[in-house]
Amino acid sequence: MPYLILMICVMFQVTYSCGAAAEIYRWQDASGAWHFGDQVPLRKTQSAKLVTFKGERSAAQRLGTLKKQVGNVIAKRVAHGRYQQYIPEGGLDAFKIFVVNHGMFASDETALDSARNTLKKWVRFADEHKVIIVAPAFDNHNYAATVPGARNGGYRGLYGRHVGADEFLHEILREYTLANPGYDGRFYLSGHSAGAQFANRYLVRHPERVIAAAFSAPAWLAQPDDAHNWPYGMGRRQFMVSWPGENRRKKVDIRPAPRGWLLATQRPVAIVVGERDLKKIRHVPGIGGDTHVDRARHWVAAMNQYAENLGREGRVELILVPDVGHNYGRLARVCQKFLSGYLL
Repeated sequence: MPYLILMICVMFQVTYSCGAAAEIYRWQDASGAWHFGDQVPLRKTQSAKLVTFKGERSAAQRLGTLKKQVGNVIAKRVAHGRYQQYIPEGGLDAFKIFVVNHGMFASDETALDSARNTLKKWVRFADEHKVIIVAPAFDNHNYAATVPGARNGGYRGLYGRHVGADEFLHEILREYTLANPGYDGRFYLSGHSAGAQFANRYLVRHPERVIAAAFSAPAWLAQPDDAHNWPYGMGRRQFMVSWPGENRRKKVDIRPAPRGWLLATQRPVAIVVGERDLKKIRHVPGIGGDTHVDRARHWVAAMNQYAENLGREGRVELILVPDVGHNYGRLARVCQKFLSGYLL
């Protein structure tokens, strides 16, 4: 019996940790020993029993859950955090996913609140274009959104207490690949302010996952050179960090691949900035100025020049919005218009 229990536990761990929808069978051999597997010996196909485990769900079951959530903004959870989701009527047919990322939030607001408020700016767009909207909640405990955590900006630098902020997003997206095996995991990317910094850094680290990107009003961007260390450029970043409440320090060693910047220039990408977003930002040499407008203009030019230097034509563009400052509502509509032009 202990062996039987051990085998069940092992099979459950493999099935659950991989998120598999495979069917697991149990059968008994001539000596009375029990076996488990997804491939049953032909001579045992009649006697084998299908084993189900608590927590195991097939793709059809997962898709069925998504169908029940259509038409509502839903707060959901994965292993390393929470997120908000909106699926419009017809959204599961095309299965196109837009990831929108919140910025800094007020002391009387939670990350989940901020994610919801960010997502709500995209509901009308989702209804019109039949796309799924996902908004990760980068909370302070795990991703240091508004409090000190990891150095260099918490989630804005893709850092995290247990997993990187980019890995957290991949956990979320995996929920959709498990529900629809035909979904390839690629998505449209947006974000505002600090959320735009996350989107910008994600783009150059994971360009193969991004179909098109439009993010608004980032104060800091990952430059296409190694004169600046990550998250401000391609240079290697090494440091020791301990998160609040933890005694153990861990080493962070990030070595960005320059190829990511080149691939990012080959995606349709827009930085959207209000022409009145001219508040002075802390000066750092070599990043193009001290306002959101100047830094956006510099990064776009630098990215396209980087592509040209490597024999490619860059697709990165700047969209300046007249008579607008750091206003997410106004800028989000421009991001939406840009991205709608690249719906597959």
